[in-house]
Order: sequence, then structure tokens, then C-alpha cells
Amino acid sequence: MSGCHDAISHRDGINLTSYYDIMNSDVVVAGNAGESELIEVLNENGNDLMPPPPNAPLTSEQITLVSRWINQGAKFNNCGGCDTSLFAFSAQIWPIIQTNCTGCHSGANPDGGVALTNHTQVAASANNGSLMGVLTATNGYNLMPQNSYGLPECKITQIENWINNGTPND
Repeated sequence: MSGCHDAISHRDGINLTSYYDIMNSDVVVAGNAGESELIEVLNENGNDLMPPPPNAPLTSEQITLVSRWINQGAKFNNCGGCDTSLFAFSAQIWPIIQTNCTGCHSGANPDGGVALTNHTQVAASANNGSLMGVLTATNGYNLMPQNSYGLPECKITQIENWINNGTPND
């Protein structure tokens, strides 16, 4: 919710805007919903209830779903059919970059001075660590794509596998 636990306000030092922020916030104990502060505050009463009034609390079904996700390991996965063993530049990596990056990182004045319009530019960003840094919001990088919750873990793993394989132009 904007103004509470978002990237700007992160009340109580808790930022819940992306999977990586949630997992780095200490409010979720993967595999143990009973020990997770997130589930505790969703079940509180009065002033400790999250979200706080006048916002509507989560339904018991929604809390059960979040609890199940935590108990199952709090994984960042989806049902989109992504296969992390496939990571060829032209077939998997380039489409991810085109869809999620070139809108801002192309043209005469790419954002941040970083152009990602061909294999050479993407490989350079991968090799200097900035590509994984922005995809995982680590090493001082802000999460990209901007104003998003980040890419699905599977897509990030495909990019990471491509990098670990030497960033081939295949």
C-alpha cells in the first residue's frame, strides 16, 4: 500500500514492494508461517492489525493463502512455463531485455546513460555486474524495471545462467 511499506516510506524499516524486499525484511520466515511476523500482524486486533483501519483487513482466505505460500518455502515462482535450463541470448534473454528494458534504455538518451539495444551492450552490463545488480536490487543498485516489482525469479535465473555461461551471442 502506498505510504506505508513502499520503497519511499518503508515504515518501521519494512519495504514490501518486491519479493526481494519482502524476503530481506525479516517479516517472513520461509517454511514457517507461524514464526513469520507478516502472518502475526495480519491476524492482530486493534492498532496492531495490518493493514491498519480504516483499510479493510485481509480475509481469512487471503491470510490462509499467504500462510500456505510461506509454509511452502516463500518461493518467487509463477506458472508461466518458464524453463531456467533455456537461456540462449536470441531465444530467451533478448526477448526479456526487449520487453522489460529497451523502453527506457534505448534511443539517443537512454536512462542512466545505459543503452541495452544489442548483445554487446547487454553483455557489457552483465559482465560489469550491473545487470544482475538491478534485477535483484543488490550491491547498491535500485530494482529494475523501474516502478515494478521486478522480474519473475525464473527470468532472472535464465539471465544469471546466461551470464554464468559467458554471455554468448547465441
